[in-house]
Amino acid sequence: MGDEWRLSDSVIAIRPPQPGDAARLIAGRDEEWQRWLGPGSDDPQPTVCIVVDDTIVGWVDYDPNHDWLGAGEVNIGYNVFAPYRGRGYASRAVLLLLQRLASEGEHRVGVLRIARANIASQRVAHKAGFVVVDESPTELCFSRSIDSTLRA
Repeated sequence: MGDEWRLSDSVIAIRPPQPGDAARLIAGRDEEWQRWLGPGSDDPQPTVCIVVDDTIVGWVDYDPNHDWLGAGEVNIGYNVFAPYRGRGYASRAVLLLLQRLASEGEHRVGVLRIARANIASQRVAHKAGFVVVDESPTELCFSRSIDSTLRA
């Protein structure tokens, strides 16, 4: 992804991280972050920041480099900072990221691996149109096509 772009759905926007964003991304970590995502890097570099009214409220990321992914699949992760949770920002950001990925044409399927106990994240997956394609005793695997209908 290039450095100079921004997508918006009129409620939120996503954009690549900029110099100085790392401090805000680190400051947004809380107990929920730790529970689901672990300690995190001292130099966070997500694919995009979620922005509402010029305030970073979270991030969305994708990674095609997991041995459990199939050809053309990308693992998607996200976090919304505590004061902004429950407003639909995560599902909106995931949809905007899918739109961006569709426009690039390199990937065809988005995958979310979510702990069974993480009910809020499962709601995000459903709101963003993902469906359960696999499950284990500890997690659910959701999938959604990245297709041309998402292109702007």
